[in-house]
Amino acid sequence: MESVYDHHQQDGGGGSVVAAGGITNLYNKILEIHWKFLDAEESMEKINLRRQLEDLIVQYICNMPHSQKFMLLQTVQVLQSSIAKMEDFSAYKASIGFEAISQYANNLFTKPWRKEYKVIKMYSGFYQHEIAANLVGAEALFEQMGYKTLPNKTLVLDGPICPDRVTNVSRDAITATVECQIMKEICAQLTDMKLAVNWSDIYSFRELNTMNVEQTVLNMAMLIQEKHHKNQQARRKGIVETFSYLYLQLN
Repeated sequence: MESVYDHHQQDGGGGSVVAAGGITNLYNKILEIHWKFLDAEESMEKINLRRQLEDLIVQYICNMPHSQKFMLLQTVQVLQSSIAKMEDFSAYKASIGFEAISQYANNLFTKPWRKEYKVIKMYSGFYQHEIAANLVGAEALFEQMGYKTLPNKTLVLDGPICPDRVTNVSRDAITATVECQIMKEICAQLTDMKLAVNWSDIYSFRELNTMNVEQTVLNMAMLIQEKHHKNQQARRKGIVETFSYLYLQLN
C-alpha cells in the first residue's frame, strides 16, 4: 500500500500548524471531500478525491490532540487493543485492516440493497486475512454501522442502514488508515537512524504529543538517545561499584 505520506510530503510533509479557526474549516473540508469520494464512480476522479481526503486528514490529525482525532471511541479501542495484544502487530498490517473496514462501509453506503453486504461471515477467508489477522476487536466497528454479532461468528444487518452511522465508520476507518501510515513513516525514519523503537512507543508518543512526522521523529530520536546515554552511564556506574566492592573485599 502506498503511504499517504508520500503524497503529502510534497507540500512540507506530515502536517503543518493550523490556526484554531482553520481546524474547523479543515474538518468541514474533510466532510465535504469524503461525501464526494463516496458518491464518485470508480474512476481517476475517485482516486484523486481519495488522495485529497488523505492529505486533509494528515493535516488534521497532526494538529489535533489524540482524543479528538477520531469520532468513534471504538476506533481508538481497536487500534489500542491491536497494538497491545497482537504479538506480530505492525502499523502496515493495521492499515490493511482499517482499509478493508472502510471499504465495507463504503460498499454498504453506496449499495445498501445488496444482500451480500447485509451478512458478513467472520470465518470467511477475506475477513480472516484482511481484518482479523490485522486488528483485534474489529467487529465493534461493524456493530457501530448497525450489524449484530451472532453466536455463529456472523455479522448481520437487519433493516435499512443509518447513513450517518455508516459514513462515520467509513471516515474513521480511513483516518485510522492514515494514522497507521504516519506511524509506519515514523518507524521507518527512526530505523534509518539506527534507533530501536517499537509500535507501542510510537503510539504512546503520538497519544501525548500533537506533532507532525518530522517533529515526532526529531523529538523521539532525542528521547531514545537520551535514554540510551543514561543506560550506558548506569551500566558504567554499576561496573565501577562492583569492582570497588570486590577490591575492598580482597583487601
